[in-house]
Amino acid sequence: MDEKKRVEWSNIDLYCIIKFVLRHSWMVLLSMLICVMLVYLLQSLAFAPEYTSSVTFSVTSRSASSASVGNIAVTDTVAGQFGELLSSDIVRQSAATRMGLDSFPAEISIYVPEATNIVNMSVTAASPELAYKSSLAVIDCHSEYSKTVFSTAVLDTINGPTISVVPSSLSGRQQALKLAAPVGALLMIALLVFMSIQADTVQTPHGAKQQLEGKMLATVYHERKRRTLRSLFRREKTSLLISTPLCSFYYTETIHQFRVNIEHAKEHHGHKIFMVCSCSENEGKSTIAANIALSLAQKHDKVLLIDADLRKPSQALIFERPTKRGVDFGAFIGNTFKKEALLESITYTGSQTNLHVLYSSPLNRHKLETLSAASFQPMFDALREEFNYIIVDTPPIGLFADAEVLADVVDASVLVVRQDTVSAIMINDAIDNLSEANSTFLGYVLNNFRTFRTTALLHSHYGYGYGYGYGYGYSHNHGYSYGKSKAAEKHSKKRKE
Repeated sequence: MDEKKRVEWSNIDLYCIIKFVLRHSWMVLLSMLICVMLVYLLQSLAFAPEYTSSVTFSVTSRSASSASVGNIAVTDTVAGQFGELLSSDIVRQSAATRMGLDSFPAEISIYVPEATNIVNMSVTAASPELAYKSSLAVIDCHSEYSKTVFSTAVLDTINGPTISVVPSSLSGRQQALKLAAPVGALLMIALLVFMSIQADTVQTPHGAKQQLEGKMLATVYHERKRRTLRSLFRREKTSLLISTPLCSFYYTETIHQFRVNIEHAKEHHGHKIFMVCSCSENEGKSTIAANIALSLAQKHDKVLLIDADLRKPSQALIFERPTKRGVDFGAFIGNTFKKEALLESITYTGSQTNLHVLYSSPLNRHKLETLSAASFQPMFDALREEFNYIIVDTPPIGLFADAEVLADVVDASVLVVRQDTVSAIMINDAIDNLSEANSTFLGYVLNNFRTFRTTALLHSHYGYGYGYGYGYGYSHNHGYSYGKSKAAEKHSKKRKE
């Protein structure tokens, strides 16, 4: 039997819950509209409109003299007794007979203000005409019974009856309609909060360690790219590189700490070629790859960054450099080439960054489908001899086969995991694929981390923005994607066991 899924609150972050609710705010609005429509429909089907005719009576003495008025002591008690008479069955039946009906077709309610001789009668029926006629019938027939009961007092009509054109039940229905919208919103918000809590995404560093297989190499906090009002309003396209003064100290130091893992892998295992990938697009792998290459170049000579994302290359956009077709990375894949021509196609970014970059252009679909490890191997063997560190930016491993092919050619791989983006099952599938490759899987980086927790308030203004100011998406015209991978089936079997 499958184990029951337990919710660990240390794996849940309030920021992710709020972001999830705001992202699905259209569902809240839709829920409000649906609830209002349902209440209106139910009211229309289940509740018939009711109309009320009102009559006001006063209890007075049968004698005209004021002395007798005082002697009779017309009080609220006498008025209340008249009220009971008006709503009695005998008056109702008499009024029905006067109307030519078997039973009285309306409801009578009586209200007697305290310490007065006033009696207010409300007659409610299915139509304005029926309520009005019922009121007249009660007025016409009540006197023959009140004479015998109240010999010294009389009930005079001082106002009414009225004819209502607006249903008396409308106010209650309107109140229900007003409540329907907020109730619908609260129900949907509660559902969205539940869905966010139950989502199998990585929301915290603690959750990453609990949910994912492998080692967490670094936690990169969110970094604001637009720090000035001008850049905020103009939406300028900016790259988030540690070589620019826009980056905060904490973000830069996090990249440098991550660099130490790369250096240890080379020092202890002799690794030179490192692949940076992600499960899906827009997780920030290209910017992470560029920054780790810059960090290495600041300390070491002969550092190369290769844009091996042949579906949607982005390093040329990040470094704002033009790409020339025919002399880029894709031009040498699977072709016979001279080493000198390959080295000439590499761009040196300058002494300030000391980084070499091999840019790329999108390949056509037919050539992408023929890619194999043997297609990349000659080029990587040639570059290995010339550079101390090689960082390779690849397409998402969860969408295309390129990353799995490259994982058999490089020495080590790193997976970039953006907070609250991809399910832990899909991430573990990618980790399984990388672990089964011929290269070493070093671990993963938790990227674009945001939180409201007090333990992270010192870092709340630091971190990493996942983009570099350009739209980034993969078209299905550039290749093929996966359904459920072999690793997914294997991982699901593990979970069941």
